[in-house]
Order: sequence, then C-alpha cells, then structure tokens
Amino acid sequence: MSRRLLLILAACIAVLHFSIIIFMLSPLYSTRSSLYGTRYVSRFGYKHPSVDWCKELKLRIPPSQNVVALVSYPGSGNTWLRYLLQQATGIMTGSVYMDYGLKLHGFPAENVTDGSVLVVKTHETPTTNRKYDSAILLIRNPRDALLADFNRLHKGHIGTAPKSAFKRKSNEHRSSWSKYVSVELTGWESMHRMWLTTFKGPLHIVFYETLVRDTRMTLQRTLDFLNHTVDEEDMSCALAYKEGIYRRKKKYKDFDPYTPNMYVAIQTVWHNVLNMVIDYQRTVQNVTY
Repeated sequence: MSRRLLLILAACIAVLHFSIIIFMLSPLYSTRSSLYGTRYVSRFGYKHPSVDWCKELKLRIPPSQNVVALVSYPGSGNTWLRYLLQQATGIMTGSVYMDYGLKLHGFPAENVTDGSVLVVKTHETPTTNRKYDSAILLIRNPRDALLADFNRLHKGHIGTAPKSAFKRKSNEHRSSWSKYVSVELTGWESMHRMWLTTFKGPLHIVFYETLVRDTRMTLQRTLDFLNHTVDEEDMSCALAYKEGIYRRKKKYKDFDPYTPNMYVAIQTVWHNVLNMVIDYQRTVQNVTY
C-alpha cells in the first residue's frame, strides 16, 4: 500500500474517531423549548429518540442525607417510573448500574448512588453493604414482568423478542423459555420477600398496574413519600408527557407464550407476594419510623 493511501486511511480513521466522540458528547435529552424537538438526528444520518423534558434536569445540591432505593424486579417499569419522577421534579434519578443506552437517552445520572439523585434504581435484594434509608418497591404482575424482561434480554428496552425465541431450546448462551420462566419466578418471589420482610427502613409500595391506571394519584403518593412537593404545572406537564420513550408497545396481539402449568406457578407466587404486602401493611400501621 502506498504512502498516500496510508495517509488517507489514517485521516479517515481520525475523522471517524472524532465524530464518534462528538456524537457521544451530544445531548440526547432536552427541554420542551429545545431545538432538538422530539427526535435527534446524528451526524451519521440515524434517528435516535430523545426526550422532551418539562424542565432542565439537575442533581440535588446540596445532596440529601436520605438515600432512597427504587426497587423492582427487571421488567416491572422501573425506568418508566424514574422518567415520571424526573419529569415532575426536574431532579435526576440514579442507578446502581451503568446502562449507557439510558445514560445517553434521558438518564444522565446512571451509576450515581448517593443523595444527589432523587432515587437510586436497583434490582438487588437489600444488603448490609449498600445503605438505603428508605425504599420504593415497584411491583408488577410476574406474568407481565417476566415477559417484559425476556423481551429486553432479546431486543433491548423497547423491542420485542421474536416468536422464535420462545420456541428455542436451551444452549450454552441462553436458556429455553420454559427454563427461564421456572428460574425467574423463583427469583421474582425471593426478591420481593426480602424487601418486604428484611428491610428496616420506610418502604413505599407501588403497583405497576395502579401506576398505569391512575398515574396522577400514584405519582403524587410517591412524591409525598419522597417529601417532595411539585406544583400543578409540573404535575400537568409530567402527565402530558407521561408516555416517554421507554414503554414497550405490544407487538403480538394474539400470542401468549405461557402454558397452563406456567399460569398455575405464576398465580401461586403472585398470591404469595400479595399476602406478604398485606402482612407488611398491617405491621407498619403500628410502627413509627
């Protein structure tokens, strides 16, 4: 290869590298007055979803002394509730994880776990090595939570797994659908049991189905638990933009991957956890934190 071609190749690589850096640093979230609108077009011609924010997102300064966990099993709507909280308050929410897709598309405080964020996303059980002063437990019917997370594992936060994925047999990389359901149902019940029976701080319970059905009331009660007041303009804006970009649309209307035996198992663990919620609520009625 000639020296001229080598120089041209090196220049192209440098330009590409620089373009990627610029792209990664470009804001993909904006306020309603932003010139970006609801879509952001990258320098490579691809369209990436962005968010219309009611107000510019910021960290808490000074940080709160109260670190609040936003707990859920994967697939239960954690990202959507974070989005609603950010819309209503303008305060960033954090996470124990570093999801670069979320960081670039509306959640700039990924991997921030202190009081500078409103809540800290986690799917983990309560442990002694990570201190939360209080927690919000978001619970979704395991039938829908497991299916949503199975879709995420195959197609990301807003995609839907192909029907073939539900028929695939186990291999060294992925388990079959039936094995996945069996294992995850056990984990779903165990995670909720741990938070409902061992966490020592105040615990606010949110049902995903109630959040969908009555978003205003559920969001307001969550904000009350966080001791954060928003005015009617902020609440109305959050509700006007409540859909966001991270609520998966149903792709298959007449497709149910669950077998009758799976439904029996789902109903069993679902009722077990509902009974734990009832027991917890009875217990805290007589407890003052």
